[in-house]
Amino acid sequence: MHQAQDQPLYQASTPAPRRLITRNPYMQHLLEELGRLAEARATVLIQGESGTGKEVFAHAVHQRSPRSRGSFVRLNCAALPEGVLESELFGHERGAFTGAVRQHAGRFEMAHRGTLFLDEIGAAPPQVQVRLLRVLQEQEFERIGGTQTIRVDVRVIAATNVELKREVGLGRFREDLFYRLNVLPVQLPPLRERREDIPLLVEHFIQVAACKNRRPLSGIEAVAVAQLQDYPWPGNIRQLENTIERMVVLARRPCLGIADLPAEILRWREEEDLEELGACSYREAKDLFERRFLCAALRRHQGVISQVAEAIEMSRKNLYTKMDHLKIDYARFRPWGAHSEEA
Repeated sequence: MHQAQDQPLYQASTPAPRRLITRNPYMQHLLEELGRLAEARATVLIQGESGTGKEVFAHAVHQRSPRSRGSFVRLNCAALPEGVLESELFGHERGAFTGAVRQHAGRFEMAHRGTLFLDEIGAAPPQVQVRLLRVLQEQEFERIGGTQTIRVDVRVIAATNVELKREVGLGRFREDLFYRLNVLPVQLPPLRERREDIPLLVEHFIQVAACKNRRPLSGIEAVAVAQLQDYPWPGNIRQLENTIERMVVLARRPCLGIADLPAEILRWREEEDLEELGACSYREAKDLFERRFLCAALRRHQGVISQVAEAIEMSRKNLYTKMDHLKIDYARFRPWGAHSEEA
């Protein structure tokens, strides 16, 4: 619902829980696979830009798994120095280092018979990577400063916003650990590639923010939703959620509208084009425009190549060549299960 109503649509009550919300064909395919991922015992590696919902997806896998009654334990590997990270993962014994005044159980012990979610796994330092590899292979480890081997039953889901295969090639991430983590890979698309989900997410986040901040609202104008759909969202879903909460808190009317949109969203196109193009060569600027143009056409026609080619007056052969050059995967724009076309 995006039009104003006579009565408040979003009341100040219990906030809606965090959940996966989508009508995007590729995301719907991932949701269909989620049950099979949940039933498995193998590690899952979720890759995607910051703010794309990797933790929400990981938690959904846990909730649908046989381990759902166990703990879902989180740890951000980029948020802690190496020594602290190692202690948080594996625990330590009393006296293991200065300040270790008591025994400390690590996250692997806390997640026994549950799920351990390791966010930003690409930031784990080499020493921690070695220990992670062992516990993934053997399901056992020793606390820092300890000699007793501790066995655990933990399912690991890792996430990263960097291309781990590239990090392996650069020598910054262990190849054996990458393959141990990458048994069940999941790639979450950025919000700009699932714009059809923005109205659904906007409605959900309005409800959450209105409940949280006790601000009854009647909805949001369609023209404001259209403006939100046009924005590229470099911070993805997290940025959208924060933007909606800001709009809800500062709203002066029961219905959100264009006047409630932040200035950076209203003026983004002019500023972004100047910034991006100013740092580009002519060829890069041309590729940038063509990629946006083709992705928009693929989105309109749900990845059906014959329809796209006809609409933009280009032969299918040239269209395939152009998409290959620009590294555009047209399959992600198609409803999953649709028959693929032959070139």
